[in-house]
Amino acid sequence: MKSFVVVLLKELSDASRDRRAVLSLFLFPVLAPLLIYFMFNKIIDLGEDALDIELPVAGAEFAPDLIDFMQQNGISIKPLDLDVSNNGFSAATSVQLKTAIENRDYDFALLIPADFARQVAASVTVNVELHHDSSRTGGGIKVARVQNLIEAWGKETSVLRLMLRGVDPAVARPVNVGRIDVASDQARAQALLNMIPMFVIMAAFMSGVGIAVDATAGERERKSLEPLLVNPVQRSQLIIGKWLAAALFSIMGLITVMALNVLALSQLPLEMLGISFYIGANEVAGILLVTIPLALFATSLQIFIGIFARSFKDAQVYIGLMSLLPMLPFLYNTLNNNGRELWMSLVPMLGQNMLLADVVSGRTPAMPDFVLAGICLLAWSAGFIALASRLLKRESIIFS
Repeated sequence: MKSFVVVLLKELSDASRDRRAVLSLFLFPVLAPLLIYFMFNKIIDLGEDALDIELPVAGAEFAPDLIDFMQQNGISIKPLDLDVSNNGFSAATSVQLKTAIENRDYDFALLIPADFARQVAASVTVNVELHHDSSRTGGGIKVARVQNLIEAWGKETSVLRLMLRGVDPAVARPVNVGRIDVASDQARAQALLNMIPMFVIMAAFMSGVGIAVDATAGERERKSLEPLLVNPVQRSQLIIGKWLAAALFSIMGLITVMALNVLALSQLPLEMLGISFYIGANEVAGILLVTIPLALFATSLQIFIGIFARSFKDAQVYIGLMSLLPMLPFLYNTLNNNGRELWMSLVPMLGQNMLLADVVSGRTPAMPDFVLAGICLLAWSAGFIALASRLLKRESIIFS
């Protein structure tokens, strides 16, 4: 058997008995899909809650037309006992309502002045107050819906005012903007699911880190690296064996996180968010073409960094900082308005993030794009492995 195969089997055998390595393989690939599942469930629940709104209103009797309009659009009105006058609302009333909202007696409330009907009849702009707490993310959707309904009633009232005066309402509306969304359902899904590429890249870094650290810094800490190097094995074959063992764990983590993500998304009623998500054979093949070289790159970088560490704890600090790297392409992709360009395929992780985003959105890139990104990552991986092999020839690395 080739020497690197012997090292590979030895590392896999050790890793299968190492709880830290097994935990690093399954912990993140399981937690990430669960996070996506519960997060989207929460978003869907918030959307459903926005369809069933109970609105506390003070002065509802002064605006029967507005209240009737809101009730016809699914808003349930709850009377609110507060002091209402023709001049608006007293400071004591505002303080009382603010205290009630802070104590979570209400999420929001609408205040209508007593002279609402008179001002509307006189074609005067009337002010109503919608009190809410913007720090509560769950209530933001409901507040926006209530505000939109009030504004819609106001537009209808404006049209009626113009018609009563014999004025065509079109005079006040010189331009109509027709918004035509050309994005496919899959592309709209990608806008909401843009965290998945980041999770996939993070899985590549976190699934094989247990073996990568233990096979380098762990060997040095246990003082088992020196007798290992006494064997008639080339440094490169030793490093390749350790690298491939870590890469296999990383690939298993990638496959796990992708399978569980697809399973989680298939169980979600995404149509309630106005999006659809479909992963077919072409998309799966594209994701594998992108992610497998990513696993080789991530573990080669971890092997290279682990060689420098004097102990397992040192390696954890270095690689812990390195785990932030997958977030950088995600942030760039979030702010990028130019789409994917050729040079991105030459940048590790950035090209993979952009390709994964295209695959998830249903825009499967051409095969040369996958090949270029894969070759780039393999070249970087070979460079890190070559540098790690050369470092093992230094006495300062072996005996320090």
